[in-house]
Amino acid sequence: MFKLAWPVVLSEIGWMMMGIVDTIMVGRVSPEAIGGVSIGGVLHFTVAVFGMGLLLGLDTLVSQAFGARRLDECHAWLLHGVCLCLGLLVPLTSLLLLFIPLLPAWAIHPAVVREAIPYLKALLWGLPPLLL
Repeated sequence: MFKLAWPVVLSEIGWMMMGIVDTIMVGRVSPEAIGGVSIGGVLHFTVAVFGMGLLLGLDTLVSQAFGARRLDECHAWLLHGVCLCLGLLVPLTSLLLLFIPLLPAWAIHPAVVREAIPYLKALLWGLPPLLL
């Protein structure tokens, strides 16, 4: 069981470490920077988890095809996954971009909003590789 689970465990640890490293990096800058990273990270995480959840359905299909030694079907599911990912990128990126003008209306301190916007825009570049 551990042989199957270790890649997933490592990816989750990596995901958590990214947030910890981001917080450590901005921790010496200012409290507003920590708040901006937190707000941006939570918004990005929420949208990214939605996309990853949709793509997670492919795991069962790929593993069943692989277990049945139908590699052509595995390749077909890979192609479907890439197409689904590319189809999800536009709405998920648009959703994240829609959050930016809404941040001031959420009663977040303006200094935190100023820090959150560029961080959220930078995180947008990580969405395609994350979903792929």
